[in-house]
Amino acid sequence: MRKAHKKPRQSGLYYYEAAYSLELARGASHISSMLSAATQEGAVHEVMREFVATHGRAALDAFCWLLAERLEKRGCAAAAMQARDFDASRRMRELACAS
Repeated sequence: MRKAHKKPRQSGLYYYEAAYSLELARGASHISSMLSAATQEGAVHEVMREFVATHGRAALDAFCWLLAERLEKRGCAAAAMQARDFDASRRMRELACAS
């Protein structure tokens, strides 16, 4: 069974958007510049690894949601879905191994 996408509380999103605006802008730009679905998926994983390495895992869910919103605004629906589907608890081993 797939986990339902639950949007974080709006008040918390304002904080995270302000705190991570540089990472969100850079990550959305990097991901949207990829030409194929495979390279976009790799870029999503790369952005998540860098975020966890820099800021830890605590705000990863909010970061994923905000990144997905920015990707949708850029017309990258598939990459936005990948960012939103990025389940922190399931992908932590991948992030730890890749670091």
